[in-house]
Amino acid sequence: MSPLSFLILVICVFCLFFLISLTRHLPILLIFSKNQLLVLLISSVVFLFYISLISVLIFIISLFLLYSFSIF
Repeated sequence: MSPLSFLILVICVFCLFFLISLTRHLPILLIFSKNQLLVLLISSVVFLFYISLISVLIFIISLFLLYSFSIF
């Protein structure tokens, strides 16, 4: 495994753990927040951002692997 693909994998895992942590604390935010709609909106935007980030990183890894195998 090349250092670049390892770095991308670490970033994906970190984003996934952050997303899990965010969803675990979401009910607490909803209970104690006065503006629950805003909390839901922000959490959904963060969720979509991290899903798109993970998707882009997986796409970059696949392109990188495809390019590395096509040279040899």
